[in-house]
Amino acid sequence: MDNFKILIADDEYWTREKLRRMIDWSSYGLTLLEPAEDGEEVLRRMEQERVDILITDINMPFLNGVDLLREVQNKYPDTIPFVISGYDDFDYVKDSFMAGSINYLMKPVSRIDLVNAIIRALDIVAKRNSEREEFLKASSLIQDREFSQLLEQREMALTPDITMNSKVDFTGAKLLLIKIHDMGEIAKTYAYDMNLLSFKLKEKIRELVKMEDVVIFNHTYRSNEFILMSEAESRLLVTRAHEIKVELEKITASPVSIVLNENTCSMDNIYQAYVQAVARLMTRSYTKESVVLCAKEAKNGEDSVNNRITEAQLQELRTLWKSGNSKAIRQMLFEQIGMKHCDSQKWQYLEVKQTLRRIVNTWEEYMAGRSESYKSVEYENMVEAADKEVEKLDAVYVCDLLDDMIEMAADAATDSFVENTGQIIKQVAAYIDEYYYEPLTLSGLAEKYHMENSYFSRSFRKEIGENLIHYISRTRIEKAKEHMRSGDTNLAEIAFMVGYDDYTYFNKVFRKMVGVGPREYRQSMKGV
Repeated sequence: MDNFKILIADDEYWTREKLRRMIDWSSYGLTLLEPAEDGEEVLRRMEQERVDILITDINMPFLNGVDLLREVQNKYPDTIPFVISGYDDFDYVKDSFMAGSINYLMKPVSRIDLVNAIIRALDIVAKRNSEREEFLKASSLIQDREFSQLLEQREMALTPDITMNSKVDFTGAKLLLIKIHDMGEIAKTYAYDMNLLSFKLKEKIRELVKMEDVVIFNHTYRSNEFILMSEAESRLLVTRAHEIKVELEKITASPVSIVLNENTCSMDNIYQAYVQAVARLMTRSYTKESVVLCAKEAKNGEDSVNNRITEAQLQELRTLWKSGNSKAIRQMLFEQIGMKHCDSQKWQYLEVKQTLRRIVNTWEEYMAGRSESYKSVEYENMVEAADKEVEKLDAVYVCDLLDDMIEMAADAATDSFVENTGQIIKQVAAYIDEYYYEPLTLSGLAEKYHMENSYFSRSFRKEIGENLIHYISRTRIEKAKEHMRSGDTNLAEIAFMVGYDDYTYFNKVFRKMVGVGPREYRQSMKGV
């Protein structure tokens, strides 16, 4: 599909610039042509350029908007025009529609007004074009992205004074939140084309809801959530919700949660309606059973959240992470706290989410403390996975995730032990370098540094690259050589000074390590 070309015509510079910047046109495969200043310029340019959508003002010099629309309708019937005007006079509105406009939007136009008008234009193009689905997918993507920003409070659009671009006026609509907890199978079905998947699921929801006066969009920041807005009666929406639940569960092979917020909302408070629906969703049982819920005020402790993990347990868990005792950690998490039984014991979704988050926080604190072994990206991914995968409502999966974290912590504890041992060995080497003249033995040093003899020996060899006795001997001989080079001290005295009370033994060690005896070495140094 070639880029869809859009031309704006308005004699006010700031209006043209506002509309130019209101939407990231190119990200949707739309080409916004350089805006025109009046109707005559539009007609001149349309002789040379293909224009798919024309957005025009009414009151312009030389050729007004209504006359321009008539000319476009006659000469370029494939171009889809709509009006953005500061005039709400009935005659202007009537004449604009008679001249072919598909919408009449009042200034100042909101982002959502403009988005809805573009969506409607693309829908009209789709009906005329052989590549119908491609245009519908483009329309679907624009709607998803722009409406989703309202749920994220990225832009709170103003409710327009006159709204002619939607069958739902958003002054008394109810919100239906549809959450598919595991998108794995359905994503595979559509070869991980999320735009196509979103488009097809919205088509299915629209087919099941059997109403025209609805808006359905996919929350692009949480792709497993779909939002439906309708002015229909709550009883009818609940009935349709149950039908949608059954069908989507079958299509997606996933648990489905649907929440109806019966409080009426408009575009300027859709965020609050959405938050209320999410809050109600959090109270559902953590099981794989699909549900339909209604957002309402909790009464007499209804839907209260239990604290499933105490501060004392968290403190004990911090100690257990450091111990690397996998068995004890599993016993605490899975049995004592009860994560293994959160589904059979009917924990709330929020209780599982909060408990897992607190457990993961202690794990992350411990792993972050392993300064040399802490692989921040790897571990941060685990934390994010825990936050996301809890949505699947699968207690077995949650416990498997915790199992992975337990094993990583055990490995880190082992690394930490080895790491601590390495630091101790370095301290031993530094001690030998300074106190080489003292009586140094393996057992004496092992005892001094609180280590078992054989483990101390192996660790020293691994860390330093040579065994302990050789390191002591080499250090002493190097010190002896320094004394020989710096003065005429008696060799026997030098032997004693570096830790040998037996000159004969010193002589043997020196000869073996240097290749010549102490006396020959001194003579060679004098000849230098």
